[in-house]
Amino acid sequence: MGKILIVDDDPIIGRQVSHWCEAMGHECRSVAHLRAALNSMSRWTPDIVFLDVQLPEGDGIEHIPDIFDRHPSVSIVVLSGCAEGGCIEKAFDAGAVDYMVKPVEKERLKAVVGNLLKMQEKTVEKAAAVDRCGIVGESGPLERCIEQMALAAHSEGNVVITGETGTGKELFARALHKNSTRAGNRYVVVDCTNLPDTLAESLLFGHSRGAFTGADRSKKGLFEMAHNGTLFLDEVGDLSMSVQKSLLRVLQEKSFRPLSSADEVHVDFRLVAATNCDLAAMVEAGTFRRDLYYRLNMFSIDLPPLRERNGDLELLARHYVDVLCRDAGREPLKVGSRFLGALHKYDWPGNVREFLNVIRVSVFKAMFEDKLNYFHLPQNIRMRTVMAEAEDKGNNGGKVRQGSNDISLPMPDELPDLKQYRRDIIDRMEVEYLHHLVALCDKSVKRACDISGLSRTRLYELLSKHSISLRP
Repeated sequence: MGKILIVDDDPIIGRQVSHWCEAMGHECRSVAHLRAALNSMSRWTPDIVFLDVQLPEGDGIEHIPDIFDRHPSVSIVVLSGCAEGGCIEKAFDAGAVDYMVKPVEKERLKAVVGNLLKMQEKTVEKAAAVDRCGIVGESGPLERCIEQMALAAHSEGNVVITGETGTGKELFARALHKNSTRAGNRYVVVDCTNLPDTLAESLLFGHSRGAFTGADRSKKGLFEMAHNGTLFLDEVGDLSMSVQKSLLRVLQEKSFRPLSSADEVHVDFRLVAATNCDLAAMVEAGTFRRDLYYRLNMFSIDLPPLRERNGDLELLARHYVDVLCRDAGREPLKVGSRFLGALHKYDWPGNVREFLNVIRVSVFKAMFEDKLNYFHLPQNIRMRTVMAEAEDKGNNGGKVRQGSNDISLPMPDELPDLKQYRRDIIDRMEVEYLHHLVALCDKSVKRACDISGLSRTRLYELLSKHSISLRP
């Protein structure tokens, strides 16, 4: 039996979908507002959410991230009277698994529910058993990537891992190999950024003795070395067109001929590629082969940047601090609250790679102490924290009084424009609300979200904006 939540302000649609799902033996709840749905999800975990587009709170598609923040493994099916391609594309880009145009057809709904519940059951089993291989975090975006990796690992299809520099693409590729049926065989890495055309054929295909000057013996190429294992192409978007053509032939034929050899070599490897480029855009621009793109992109895992992994910063900080202290043979360092607060105020353009370097520098600076504090952080992190605090004070005119409802007008010659005045008042109200919220939630992020109706993303944005800590 599955749990199904219908979010639609049309009571007829809500009753109809609920009736059909209950007749299939599933537990259903129907609400008319997104806020009611999020409140319900804090106490009840649905397997499937049927989400209307036109809701009292606005466009339902724009609130899909809020739903994933509560339950990253939920399947979202959008219900809409809009049949335009742009709306459908927007829904899938946001993470919806299907899109149903109203009026809803009973047989199609039954098929969608049955298939999604079966898939979820298998996905949960695979994700629970997966070896994370050092991947740290429990945020919604990261958990969805873990589930995708678990599914891909148990197939033989090629995989493309995308994401900004430093998001952990190679770590995911190694974890995928470790969890696959090829784990006992070789994992071969090819750095495509350092693969010049003049050496590519020799490195990838290998060569026979005498193939060129200096080739005094035969040598296996990387394709042959990866036989029965996994071949990882790092930054595949940097491959030249000629190397792309050679790679495509190997993937199609599963064989190749080393340089100056008359014999074909047959290979069987799983290909995992990673890139921080938009391969689809490169295909349209003519800089990446369309046929190779489709050959590679059987499974796709898009890793989130660190700034979108809400709640993972503290976990990552404590994990890496403990690892670095253990490697240095010293007692684990405590982590100060202002140290963590500064980490949250920074946007981490270098992602996890930059984060690890910052933690490493901070631990080194604290070699004679027992606790990491704000001043152990590198200068650029401390400077960004001060700038964020100064910016907040500037926006509020330095006049915020905690716990006050006073809204006083400035002198006529100091009167700002209405837009700025409205912004200042909203800032004051936010500060007062957040201080009350902190007092009530007892340091619990989940309780704060339940009380306020905010997503984790929005809550952290507001706390960071006003330099307020949930854990004083």
